[in-house]
This record gives sequence, C-alpha cells and structure tokens, in this order.
Amino acid sequence: MRYEITIALRYLFSKKRKHLISFMGFVSILGITVGVASLIIVLAVMNGFGNELEKRIIGQSPYIMIGKQDGIAPEQYKQLIEKIDGLADVKGSYPFIWGQGVLKFRTRAQGVMVRSVDLNNSTDISKIRAHIYTGSVKLGKEDIIIGNELSITLGAFIGDELELITSVVARPKKFKVSGIFNSGMYEYDLNLAYVNLETASAIFGTETRANGIGVELNDSGIAVVVKEKLKEMLPVSYSVRTWMDLNRNLFSALRLEKLAMFIILTLIVIVAALNIVSTLTVMVTEKRKDIGILKAIGTTRNRIMVIFSFQGIIIGLIGVISGAMVGIGLSLLLDKFRFSILPKNIYYGINYLPIKIDIADSVSIVIVAFLISFIASIYPAYQAARLDPVDALRYE
Repeated sequence: MRYEITIALRYLFSKKRKHLISFMGFVSILGITVGVASLIIVLAVMNGFGNELEKRIIGQSPYIMIGKQDGIAPEQYKQLIEKIDGLADVKGSYPFIWGQGVLKFRTRAQGVMVRSVDLNNSTDISKIRAHIYTGSVKLGKEDIIIGNELSITLGAFIGDELELITSVVARPKKFKVSGIFNSGMYEYDLNLAYVNLETASAIFGTETRANGIGVELNDSGIAVVVKEKLKEMLPVSYSVRTWMDLNRNLFSALRLEKLAMFIILTLIVIVAALNIVSTLTVMVTEKRKDIGILKAIGTTRNRIMVIFSFQGIIIGLIGVISGAMVGIGLSLLLDKFRFSILPKNIYYGINYLPIKIDIADSVSIVIVAFLISFIASIYPAYQAARLDPVDALRYE
C-alpha cells in the first residue's frame, strides 16, 4: 500500500483524533447515507407508480391502436389482422367499436364509454376475462359487462336490467348485466362497459365497420418498434398510436416529477458533502505540523493532495455504500409488506407504495453521490498541498 493511503487511513481512523473531527466525519457519512437512501427509495416508488399505472392502462386498452377516420370494413380488418398477427412480438389483434352513451338503472344514470368485444377473437376475450370480478364473459345480444365502481354507483348487479341511451338509437336499448370486471383503475371501473361486436355496431350505427384494430404485444417496451413496423405496412390513411401516445401527458408528468425529486434529494447529498469540506478543513488545520514535516522531507504537493483527497473518498464511499444498502433494504421491505397507507379511490386504485428498483437509477445515484463527495474533498486537499512548510514548523 502506498504511504499516502496509509497516512490518510491513520488520520481518519486514529484513536487519538479529536472528538470534534470524529463527530463531523460521522455527520458527513450519515448525511450521505440518508441522501442516497432517500434517493433510491423515492425513485423506486416513482418507478413503481409508473409500472402499476402501465399495468392498469394496458389491462383495459390495447398496446397499440390502429384507426381510420371512416372506419374499417370487415373484409379489410380481417386481412389486416392476419398480417399483424404474423409480426414478431405480436400476441394477437382484434377489431373494436366504441362510443359514448348513458347507462340508466331505475332512478340512477351514468355516462359511460361502451366498447365492443369480438366473441370470435381469443385475444380480445382473454383480455376482458382476466379482469372479471364476478359473473362471466357471456355476451349475447342483450348482455353487458360493467365495472365494479359503475355497479356500485348504479346499484346494479348480476342479472339486473339496464337501459343504454346513445345518440344513434332512438329508444333506450335494454341490457342484462352478465359480468362485472375490476381493472384496479377507478376511472375504467366507473366509466367503461362492454357489449359484443355486433351489438356495438348496431347501437353506434357503424354498419359493421370497426373504429379500429387493437394490437396486443408480448412486452410493452417494444410498442414503439412495432408501431414503426405497422406504419410501414399500412396505408397513410391509417393512424397508429401506442398506449404511451394515448397517455403521454400522464407519463410525461411522472417523468418530470421523478427528475424533480432526483434534483431536490441530491441537495441532501450536497449538504453532506459540505460537511466533508468542513471536516477536512479542520483536519488540515490540526495536521499543519505533520504536513510541514512531510514537505520538509521531500513529499510533493500532489502526494499531500492524495492524502487528504483519499480521506474524502473514504467518507463518501462509506456513506454511499451504507445509503445504497439502507435504501435497497427499505425498498424491498416496502415491496414485501405493502402497507395500506393511501386512499384507494384517488391514486388509480393503488392503496400502497408500489416499488420497482431500477438498477440504472441506483447505479446513477451511487456514481453521482460518490462524485460529489470526491469534488468536496478537492478544496481542503488543495489548501493542505499549498501550505508552506516554513510557516507550518515556525512555531513548533
């Protein structure tokens, strides 16, 4: 081991050190630990919220929506579905029709978005089947599936008869509740209902033409890649939008909040780094005699800088490692126990702190915190290096 490192370790961990320096060093380490742990936990929660929202949105909406202004005729969408299903990473695709209406049960009414389900398409049926809370996916011409929040709002349950009013149908259309779904997202569960494809065509007057085609993928992360393939394959009259395009404002806000939290919490690490400056500055003052002796026997300025810079690096390294361990440990505990601490009807049906630890985020936090600690040690080390040995030893 080079003697500079040996001296740095002796200065930092010597039992003869003054209590003030020891306390300041401990506070510096504690500050970095708290800052790094806070950053990891907060970003894990932000990532968790984004992940949970993604699951809930994709649970009721397709990964990619293909639309056409004047609709897509049956012979057209059947040919397109065959081509789309042949693409890599595509799980399946299906036609859909949707529109707005008002559902009424006795004296209660609620505006809803009504969406079709193609009973002959296994991908479409499996998507709604995955969220059925009670009842079945049975969808005859007079059957309807509603969300559990809509069921509570209307006071309608399995077997009850509802009336659907749309701008196309002259008289209210009667439906029987055959199933109730629970997507875990309040807005969908309150404002969405399903009927079969033929019925949707009749109540919205589309004359068997679909509003669009929904595309399901094996992984949400490849939606943009598949979108580009579809745009190359389809005529320009078709629009292609991913689930991210449809919810751009929501996820842009989440990314902005994540960045803001990263910047704000990094200030904790910077404050801790200022403690490193204070600790090393006091240590340089205490070790003036030692610095003078080292310079007198030929130690260069650069090596003096190494001695005191290495102390700042050690403080930062201990704080960063401790903070990473605490942050990841607490994040795993929150993910395991999932305490119910949030109002479920406000945060998109999420009543706990969702956790998703991103390795890239954690590595970035560790690197940034370590660099801040290193930069904080440069000024005191420079002051020690430029100390004149004559001044240091004059009164010794």
